[in-house]
Amino acid sequence: MGSRKLLAFAVVFIAMANSGAFAQPPSYQDHMAKAGVAFDAEDWVSLNTHLDEAQSIRPYSLYVWKNRILARQLDHRTEEALELAEIIAQRGLSMSLTGHEALDVLTADPKFATIAGMMKENLKPLGDGATLTHYDDPDLLPEAYAQSRKGDEYIGSVRTGKIINMNDPLSPEGVAMAPGGVFDIELRGKKLWAAVNNQLAYENASDDDAFAAIMVFDAKTGAVLRDIRANAPDALFGDLEVAKDRTAYASDSLTPRIFKLAPGAETLEIFAEEPRFVNLQGIALDQKNDRLFVADYLAGLFFVELETGAVTAIENTIDAHLGGIDGLYLHKGDLIGIQNGTTPQRIIRIALNKDADEAIGLEVLAQNLDGWNEPTHSAIVRDRLDYIATSNWPSYDADWNLRDGAEPQPVRIMSVDLE
Repeated sequence: MGSRKLLAFAVVFIAMANSGAFAQPPSYQDHMAKAGVAFDAEDWVSLNTHLDEAQSIRPYSLYVWKNRILARQLDHRTEEALELAEIIAQRGLSMSLTGHEALDVLTADPKFATIAGMMKENLKPLGDGATLTHYDDPDLLPEAYAQSRKGDEYIGSVRTGKIINMNDPLSPEGVAMAPGGVFDIELRGKKLWAAVNNQLAYENASDDDAFAAIMVFDAKTGAVLRDIRANAPDALFGDLEVAKDRTAYASDSLTPRIFKLAPGAETLEIFAEEPRFVNLQGIALDQKNDRLFVADYLAGLFFVELETGAVTAIENTIDAHLGGIDGLYLHKGDLIGIQNGTTPQRIIRIALNKDADEAIGLEVLAQNLDGWNEPTHSAIVRDRLDYIATSNWPSYDADWNLRDGAEPQPVRIMSVDLE
């Protein structure tokens, strides 16, 4: 879901207004404002300095990375521009370097041909594109997915608030109806837990009474058993995890923080905040080691200690791209990520060291398959990841209307082996 809530920027650097006196230390917004001033003044040295500082704060922002390539070229530092582009290619990604005459000069450089070839190779499909199951309703905007032990597959709709059992054709209206878009669901016993927001693409969204909630439904009757709303401004729940003791955790993508709902509690508490958080997405519970893994679209991977709420960043000594991850899952000590904020979009396995504070390996399990329209949330079934392949988010514009010519696809569940 991450890319839908990031501010939309132009392809080439857009000058930003001067934000005034800097706080200490300068923020990402401060550096980008100064970079905008430098761009207008054609002060390429200052432009490079502030973009580099902005990148250090948001290490996985591909928008900043592209503008750093442009800034290097504008400053006649072509070799450095080529090195930055090559890093993206070496990380298995591709990037469109168009929109400015300086980038046209860069891509015409004979030395860029090898990089262009690497990026083209990186776009090739990888993995099994077979459909596991499908549901013939292209208008749901499905984001949430869960499976029961009996194989029942539940889909949560951001657009309509429906929760549907895909294996029950006699219940087209769904097993439950939420008062907002369903962004994640967890099945615990005979209850469906859901992260619900009446915001973004929800068909009845309202700015006047926007809310984020953890809701619990009877999985058979759809009756609402609990409706606990965040008593905090600017919250939007992107992902949900429910522990064995029914402690629930929710990631807030809008004001980046983690909420906690204690067993039997009637109020949500802010559990973890961290200055490095930017745009939180997937979370994965590791009860054996009392920690919660967290994916940030722009800042990378972290874990939170369940006892204290302390946050630890996962180091990236392998120089992989660890941003753009939406769904996040834990499988046999590895993290499985649905990386839909990159080109190509990928499903990746991230190996961690013993202390889980360092990424020591990255494997691409699937990428850029023909059946995809922005893959999103998933469920691990034994040694298999079943995932929503057709969330259809790209079919909607910034006002959450269907784009001209867009053709949303029916819900398609695809699968990738984890062994």
